[in-house]
Amino acid sequence: MNLLEEFKKNPGFVYRIGTDYYYIGKWICKPCTDEAVTDCHAMYEMCIQAKEPANAALYFQKLRAYSEFALDIPYNPAKILQYQTALVEALSDADIQSLTDQLRHFHDQAS
Repeated sequence: MNLLEEFKKNPGFVYRIGTDYYYIGKWICKPCTDEAVTDCHAMYEMCIQAKEPANAALYFQKLRAYSEFALDIPYNPAKILQYQTALVEALSDADIQSLTDQLRHFHDQAS
């Protein structure tokens, strides 16, 4: 899975990389430090692991909304691509696998 291509296709969402959280999508790439958002992501992950699709869907929608509110205006596609590229290049193999799994869950929830 080409992570940069996936980011370009998807709207913003919150992803966990190691112990850090990021808003990533076709219009955004920046760290997320808002505790309410990171707590929401933890609940989203717990619902996925517990196989509670209805609750996972609720937290998924909240994370999508948080990502929309975090957008920077004006939109700067070159800067976003630069941040995404630097982020992907710094990932460990474990981080790549984790992010790939999260993107798979994103697609499952979005469809």
